[in-house]
Amino acid sequence: MDRQRKKKIQNIRIIITNILMAISVIGIVFILMLIAMGYSFNEDGGLEQSGLAQISSRPKGATVEIDGETQFGHTDISKMLSSGDHRVKISKKGYDSWEKTIKVDPGLLTRVEWARLFPIKADTSTVTKFDNLRLVEFSSNRKYLFVIEHDAPNAYYINIQGDKINSQKFSLLKALGGDKENVLEGTLNLVAWNESDNKALFTWTRNEKTTWHLFDLENAEKSVNLSKKYGMDFTDIRIANDSASKLWALEKGNVHIIDLSNQTISGILIRDVEQLSNNKDVIAYVGTDSTDGDMRKISIFKEGEKGSTAIMDIEDKKAPVTMAMGTYWNESWLAFSVGNRIHIQSGTYPSFDKPSKDNLKELVKRDLEYTPTLASTNRLSRIVAFAGSCNLTAIDIETHNYYDSITETELAKINWLDGYLIWENANNKIVVRDFDGENRREILSVNNQHTVNITENNRWLYYFETKEADVDSNGNVKDKTDNTTPAETIYLLKRQKLE
Repeated sequence: MDRQRKKKIQNIRIIITNILMAISVIGIVFILMLIAMGYSFNEDGGLEQSGLAQISSRPKGATVEIDGETQFGHTDISKMLSSGDHRVKISKKGYDSWEKTIKVDPGLLTRVEWARLFPIKADTSTVTKFDNLRLVEFSSNRKYLFVIEHDAPNAYYINIQGDKINSQKFSLLKALGGDKENVLEGTLNLVAWNESDNKALFTWTRNEKTTWHLFDLENAEKSVNLSKKYGMDFTDIRIANDSASKLWALEKGNVHIIDLSNQTISGILIRDVEQLSNNKDVIAYVGTDSTDGDMRKISIFKEGEKGSTAIMDIEDKKAPVTMAMGTYWNESWLAFSVGNRIHIQSGTYPSFDKPSKDNLKELVKRDLEYTPTLASTNRLSRIVAFAGSCNLTAIDIETHNYYDSITETELAKINWLDGYLIWENANNKIVVRDFDGENRREILSVNNQHTVNITENNRWLYYFETKEADVDSNGNVKDKTDNTTPAETIYLLKRQKLE
């Protein structure tokens, strides 16, 4: 064989080797990409794409079973699962268990972050007591408790996060600007907290007249009687920013914005408004458009803009409407019901000067077998819940899935125990369920109708219990807690340790 031919054969071999190596590298990279994207071979030899499930629990460190098989490690865990339904069970020694069938979508992340386990034998203690209760409200951030007694001119602003509670007296006399007898009259209702939990919006109803007040919970003297300050008969007020320095106000069907930093109230921004909801500086409202034959409409209005943008016409002039708004993962949404039909729209709230149907896209449109009277969102703005009579419908903004369930009592309010649990008092039993209606449990026996709550750090479950007052040989109440009229019943603020 001559030298030239031998060199040619060698070059061909090198080229073939390089080609095969390149094909191998491309094949390996392709296979790795498929694995990274969750692809694998099933039992039939076919290629299918898996999904990633992230499973969390409160408390952490719980055992996870998926489809009957115990997983390596404890919560919080991540696991690649084949697409489709999987049964998940979470359990921990000393706690009850939690179960749910989850749906894993191919190539997508499925987050299960609402599993909560309750201790079987809870460590329960009494932290303080009250002679009677006029109002009890936990803050929206679940860090504070506000308590007013019937016969006392003071309230209590209580930090419930630590091992020891920090209770501060709050002067209703200074906040409401009245004398003692006047302050004790009527009904006080806490409407909303600001983001920092240091201010709260109240209504005070006396002799069929309601006034609106913004309480500064750290300094009662800085509280504002909004009705008196602006001389208006407000029917609704909403907190428009984190500090509560700006407020949306509805008066005689007219919308205004209050700026407490500048001590001003705007002129009429919108007319003929029936009701409104807000996501900070944006409102959704039901109003009548006189330029369109008095058509009822749901519209969006942003602070600072010259006008509003109609979202939907309401053909039925008598159809009841409920609304809720929020932002989840930097995407805003609007949820509303008209009659028995619910809508969830997500995206960007439209601007008046740039109206576009693409700003909000409809995620869910569905007819229910009942007419909602309530709409609410959880603290994270991920779950929207509608309720009417003993029916509850919850929609997960992240997955677009909806869930129907039946409650044991007719809900006057949708009560969130934490970010995902809804509770109700059924025959003096505190019953909790996940927002989807599953994992029903009776966690407490109580002898009153006052609210319950889990603290933001997930350490404590707070609730109230009543007991008859102890009386000494002279007929004096031993349990008396303040310089008020003796009570026959003492209210104990109790808590259970959860973690």
